[in-house]
Amino acid sequence: MMQRLRFSIFAGMPPRAHRACCSSRLEKKAAKRTPSPRWLAFSLVLLAPLAALAQDTDSFHRAAQDREISYWLLAPETHQFRISHDFNVSRPGQKYVHSFVRSGSVVSSGSRMFDLDRGVELKTYTVKGSEVNALHYYPNPTAPDSVVVQGDLDHALGEGESVRIRVEETYTDPVGYTEKDGELVWTRTLGRPMNRVTLPAGWKLTSVNVPAVITLDGQGRVSLRFVNPRNDELNITIKAKKRS
Repeated sequence: MMQRLRFSIFAGMPPRAHRACCSSRLEKKAAKRTPSPRWLAFSLVLLAPLAALAQDTDSFHRAAQDREISYWLLAPETHQFRISHDFNVSRPGQKYVHSFVRSGSVVSSGSRMFDLDRGVELKTYTVKGSEVNALHYYPNPTAPDSVVVQGDLDHALGEGESVRIRVEETYTDPVGYTEKDGELVWTRTLGRPMNRVTLPAGWKLTSVNVPAVITLDGQGRVSLRFVNPRNDELNITIKAKKRS
């Protein structure tokens, strides 16, 4: 009958030598697993924007989140797109809430504002920038002749009181939203950290100049999500064609 023989390189070694040999082997393995300084620096460069975004996200209560805005492009021949965004208002004495229309865009008359805390729609209409400046709600005045969408709260906010507002608007922008030779082109500056843009039904994305997460929504429309943790803006150009 064959017998198995076991050999050990530590056989006959004194205990101190045995421990020294094992320690040396473990140190070599640890050295192999330790990232190089160059790799650590590269990792920090990649993770810094994510860390900044996470830190900024934790700096305010979730109910006060005003970082995200959604756009839905309508048929390109209309030059129109819908937008929706939420924001929190907590200034004592404030009786009106506002959405500022960007220069070059025309807001439709059907704009709507909602008090999400009470689940009611606010009386909504447009006013001039000079009227908003006269309220002294905001540190930076808007252009006096600009158009501002205004909603009426049911009462002036008291000390420590806040209200969550949702805005739904339709803009017309014949310069930034066009169609030529069957190709849709939408150009816009996005100032929010998180932005979602949805193409019209039946259109496929052909190019976008800024990295985006591209998915399909529940209706099969192409949706692009842009994230910008930096304190600047994204200049977006999206191109699309009809699906064959």
